[in-house]
Amino acid sequence: MHDTRGVGLLLIGDCGRGKSIITTGLVPVLLGMKEVSVYAVHADELNKPYPFAASTMGMDPKTSCIDYLTRCPYPIIDELGVEPMINDYGERYEGFNRIINAAERYGRPLFLSTNLTKGDLLNRYGERTFDRLRRLCRVVEFRGDSLH
Repeated sequence: MHDTRGVGLLLIGDCGRGKSIITTGLVPVLLGMKEVSVYAVHADELNKPYPFAASTMGMDPKTSCIDYLTRCPYPIIDELGVEPMINDYGERYEGFNRIINAAERYGRPLFLSTNLTKGDLLNRYGERTFDRLRRLCRVVEFRGDSLH
């Protein structure tokens, strides 16, 4: 990963293909080689507290994983599509949209894995978000039998 040219990865495919190993294991190690420290977040933890907020300089200890990912130079999310809707004082919304908005605004590549198909992503997040995903990420489809 010498130069991402501002483009991340969207890994799509059925369970057991190795997508999570790449997003949670390999990508952070490769970024670490560039002296970039990142934390991969599982999608179902988006609205939970960011576990390293207290030890991260300048971060409020109450920072959520969504807040972390909107500020992170290389947001990494595993299992996109399993996250719950965010309930903010009665208003329900897709928390992932905040992350992708920040990534697009600040030119940050996203590194994502999902078991959803392209059609499922389009149905869940809408055409606007799906177009942004294709612009910010190189889409890689994993096919074949499970590696387990």
